[in-house]
Amino acid sequence: MSIVRARRTINKSTGRSAGKLTGALALLLALCLIAGGVMPAYADEPPPMPHQFYGTVSLDGDPVQQGTLVEAFVDDVKQAETTVDGVGRYGYNPIFRVPGTAGATVTFHVGGTKADEDATWESGKVQELNLTIHGGTQPPVQYNLTISSTAGGSVTIPGEGVFPYYAGTQVHLLAEAEAGYGFVNWTANPTGTFADASAANTTFIMPAQAVTVTAHFGLVYNLVLTEDPVAGGDAVDVDAKGAYAAGATVRIRAELAAGYGFVNWTSNPTVTFGDATAAETTFAMSAQAVTIIAHFGVAYNLTMTEDPVAGGDAIDVAGRGAYAAGATIRIRAAANPGYAFGNWTASPAVTFGSITAAETTFTMLAQALTVTAHFADVSPPPGVPTVTTLATTDISSYAGTIHMSYTVGYFIPVEVRFACKRLTDPAWFYTTWVSRTADGNYTEVLTGLVSQTQYEFKGQLRYGSTVIEGVTRQFTTATGSGTNLNDLLANFGCFIATAAYGTPTAEQINVLRDFRDVVLLKSTLGSQFVALYYRLSPPVADFIARSDLLRTLVRELLVDPIVWLVGATADTWRN
Repeated sequence: MSIVRARRTINKSTGRSAGKLTGALALLLALCLIAGGVMPAYADEPPPMPHQFYGTVSLDGDPVQQGTLVEAFVDDVKQAETTVDGVGRYGYNPIFRVPGTAGATVTFHVGGTKADEDATWESGKVQELNLTIHGGTQPPVQYNLTISSTAGGSVTIPGEGVFPYYAGTQVHLLAEAEAGYGFVNWTANPTGTFADASAANTTFIMPAQAVTVTAHFGLVYNLVLTEDPVAGGDAVDVDAKGAYAAGATVRIRAELAAGYGFVNWTSNPTVTFGDATAAETTFAMSAQAVTIIAHFGVAYNLTMTEDPVAGGDAIDVAGRGAYAAGATIRIRAAANPGYAFGNWTASPAVTFGSITAAETTFTMLAQALTVTAHFADVSPPPGVPTVTTLATTDISSYAGTIHMSYTVGYFIPVEVRFACKRLTDPAWFYTTWVSRTADGNYTEVLTGLVSQTQYEFKGQLRYGSTVIEGVTRQFTTATGSGTNLNDLLANFGCFIATAAYGTPTAEQINVLRDFRDVVLLKSTLGSQFVALYYRLSPPVADFIARSDLLRTLVRELLVDPIVWLVGATADTWRN
């Protein structure tokens, strides 16, 4: 049966495939029975088989993250690429086949960084090659971005197009509505961050995963803006469209005339404003025409003061200095070092949203008024020690280095240590107290940690009977490398047997591999047969792997007897 016909039979019904499968599986039987020269020679030499690579990919000893690009170059020309899987491997799924010419040098790049290892290209060779790079940071990973739109418009990425992007890349998006339609908003599935999800022209930060971004459109309705009184200022449609789709975010702004202040917004019919008291705000468009009114009033002066002046600043957030009666005014207190905000007072009296909150609001009176921020001196006594928890470095799967800085003040010596725990644990564990006599930094290396686990820690300092603590910080250990990774799929040379046993590390596969290397590859006919086997067996193996019943039948009725026969005659063919 020709190779073309053999391939076609795989796509038939299950019953017919099972019947034809016997012929394909006989290739494996023949592989193990040939001992150097019983196969007929082919008229033509088979085309060169790709050189197949697989293995782990690590950065400074730790697995690189899933999705990292691995590229193969033959004599500096790129020939193939693949990505790293979830446990830091390449060439497993999919198989990494690299075309080339005999004797050429194969080099590898991981996330754009050249790996330490290279190889010499050989036709049909299956080679485990564990790749390593150095540099201290994980190489970047690219993820696919898909764009779509609902009826009524389209979306483009100006000047770029749709490509895989690195996580954190800022992508420019533009939504364009058709006649009679308006833009509503952007959504991302499964997740993503927009500079402004309600703006047709915006940017999107690419997450660390594939994502689909959708522009939503809808039929438009008219928007009318008016002023009360007209002399008080102007109500402005910021985007100047005059009509918007239901659900669209509409931006409006009140511009004041001299001597007037803004009071609030109202609408007919009612809409929900982002902040009805802010001169610039937004609302969600209704599924009908809407009229928006900006209300103005005569402005009165506002004076901001501090007590004491050295304590900090009392800030009129909008910075206008004069407001209409009834206007909502936002104020903020910013304390200087060594001081803390206490409370607000006003003359004449007003009602604050919170008298003790550093940022709050009040309603303007129909007269000028003065608002005062009161501060308190909270400087620590001179000579008191301090401790500051610093960020973690050198984080691996099972270890991390934690840091603190400290001052001893007037207390010599002091003692320092770390409190640590897994984020989900109720209790802390502690490093040993260490004595210090001068200001400085202190570091501990935590070992024996659990991979892919979040930890928290804080620096502690003790002087006399007093213990003070730095802020709590967190870190997450890297993905573990797993166990026996180098053993996984160690032999691609017997696809069907691997599928039958469900693992490439089975002892039986080693027997078949030895027979291939010692007997078949030592003769011309045997090498040609191996090349043919590599060409035909992968789809057969895939077919077997999908069915537990087929795997059992192939293993018990075909592969096990072959392995027994090859093993029983090992003394003969090895010699």
